[in-house]
Amino acid sequence: MSGALQAVFQNQRAFTTSVDFKLWAGGGGGTAAADGYGGGSGGFVAGTLSFNPGSVLKVVVGAGGSAGSGGKAGGGGGYCGVFLTSVSHANAKLIAGAGSSGARSGWPGVGGGGLTGKNGTGTYGSGGTQSAGGAAGGTGSVGTAGSTLQGGAGALGPSGGAVYGGGPDGGGDNATGTPGSGGAGYYGGGGAGLTGPAPNYGGSGGGGSSYVGTATATTNTQGNDGSTATGGAAINSGDAQYQSNTNAGGNGGSSPVAGKNGACVYSVNGGAWVVLSYTGGDQTITL
Repeated sequence: MSGALQAVFQNQRAFTTSVDFKLWAGGGGGTAAADGYGGGSGGFVAGTLSFNPGSVLKVVVGAGGSAGSGGKAGGGGGYCGVFLTSVSHANAKLIAGAGSSGARSGWPGVGGGGLTGKNGTGTYGSGGTQSAGGAAGGTGSVGTAGSTLQGGAGALGPSGGAVYGGGPDGGGDNATGTPGSGGAGYYGGGGAGLTGPAPNYGGSGGGGSSYVGTATATTNTQGNDGSTATGGAAINSGDAQYQSNTNAGGNGGSSPVAGKNGACVYSVNGGAWVVLSYTGGDQTITL
């Protein structure tokens, strides 16, 4: 490389800020019933992004999905994401997709994340992809499809995983059904539905998809599925920057538990790691 070209290269590097990110999404909430199943844990994404100095980033750290009540399914988890300038789908730079809530009688929530999110179980909602929200499940009572940054609601339920937090109850009751909600993500997972009257308890929602865009040195790991009365375990919990009590799916059962919130850690130009936890709104990084 000539001296002139080397000078240009070094000058360009001087005007680029490198940021390393590790993102853990929120877990799905547990279902309230003696036979209620746990929610899936959120996905994990890591990667390095380059920005011009002075760039403003917005970070969303999603909440875990709420616990069900009165026999209802839990809510889908909230994603964890990094955006340039403002929070919008078009401005997304890095996103970890969230886990879905479970249902009853054999239908656990699924782990979030991956370029294509996992499908739920039973009369399931589908996982989000890189181009569309997950389809809703059901024929008798149909859930809501996932959409940009939003998980779909289970049939009879109010909402899936949302932009700034996990969704509320997946919906249903002891007599009608407990279809679960989808996790939020780059595209959210679809909500589950029902195929007939009681005792059809529906299924679980789909996981939200993750997004790595132009990031380099990326890791994109799907979360763990829930099981009988137990939420999916936190993913990559052995990582040095993992924040305790985050990312896992909520336990189901007679005393259900909400999914755990997500977490974001970042390092600018190889400096110390900074931790961002759930606040209920977006948080700003000025480079």
